[in-house]
Amino acid sequence: MDKNKKKLFNIASDLVFSTAGLMLMNGMLQLLINPTLNKWIGEDAFGDYQSIFAVVSIMGTSFGVAANYSRMVRSREKKDTNGDYNIFIVFVSFLCVAAAAGTLLIYKSFSLIHFILLTILMVATVLRYYGDVNYRIKLNYKGFFIYYAVITAGYCFGLLIFKYISEQWMLTFITGEAAAVIFVLFHGNIFRGKKLLSPSPDFKGTVKSVGILSVTNLISAAAQQSDKIILKLAMNGEAVTTFYVSTLLGKVVSLLTTPLNGVMIGYLTKYEGKFTKKMFAVFIFALLGLGLIALAGCFIASEIFVKIFYPDVFDRAQPYFLLANAGQVFYFISNCLMTVILRIASEKYQMYINIVYIFIYAFTVIPLTLSYGIWGITIALLITNVLKFIITTVIGFVKIDE
Repeated sequence: MDKNKKKLFNIASDLVFSTAGLMLMNGMLQLLINPTLNKWIGEDAFGDYQSIFAVVSIMGTSFGVAANYSRMVRSREKKDTNGDYNIFIVFVSFLCVAAAAGTLLIYKSFSLIHFILLTILMVATVLRYYGDVNYRIKLNYKGFFIYYAVITAGYCFGLLIFKYISEQWMLTFITGEAAAVIFVLFHGNIFRGKKLLSPSPDFKGTVKSVGILSVTNLISAAAQQSDKIILKLAMNGEAVTTFYVSTLLGKVVSLLTTPLNGVMIGYLTKYEGKFTKKMFAVFIFALLGLGLIALAGCFIASEIFVKIFYPDVFDRAQPYFLLANAGQVFYFISNCLMTVILRIASEKYQMYINIVYIFIYAFTVIPLTLSYGIWGITIALLITNVLKFIITTVIGFVKIDE
């Protein structure tokens, strides 16, 4: 096997292991964990759980992924150290305390046990999103797969805890996230060493990098997850469940953003050659092609999957399948393109794109949802994600010229 073929084989192999790990975890969530919880606690309570878990996801993807991607980018210059990122994680842990309290107060479900469990879940989720950098940074995607297999096993064990020990749904997910943290603690090196909380000489650079990415991801994650929050506050838990089910397959596809971006950023940061317009155009057309295939698959699969696993919600969710999943698919391909922007331009351009995105989101999603309910949020999300893809494409071509 010549050098180029071997490189392509390695990339394909890494993508398979990376995707398989995430699909194993999310497949278990969609095929077992969530349908079972929906059956056990009912549609309205399930919608409440989804809206609270949306805040957990925002914290994890905003700060955990930011630390993850920042470390990947700075590892190219050998400026990533455990101490710098662990200090950041400690700071974020205090933010989780405030976020947990605020969430429960807004939803009028505050209690000491809920506050403690939600805080633990948020912190563990941030650590889990950050933790897989231990494998990405070394391009060890077999280890990455095992990491997510451990999380999957933890979720399944957590479901048994919910059934037989305590009906606190947060314990189901705490078990999985904690399993991931413990696994990295014993089999990795990002949480080990003598200078776990000692800043390096490049600490200011790390803070700038992870800060910009945190703001960027916070905007993106808030937009991605706030549909559940908006629907809960504007309507009820049942509406959240209906929209969640209608976008279910599209959200599974959007979750592929993480493994695909992980492989892309791993290789792009190590690529020393010039990034050309032609290469960028290839990425765009490949993503659009992938998006069309994904949309067709989501639409067909939704008719089958929802009918089997959420029969009580199927009739209400069916009208939204096509447009709702299209919005999720465009979220997926626009975020993949955002990762390429990291290779072309500095982190701040991701922030600029997402600032524009959140303004578009605010002026479409909120008023359309308040006026037209589920149809309003369906159409608004499609519009905002298509515009994000177009804006990212334009900025990419502009920056390549410089």
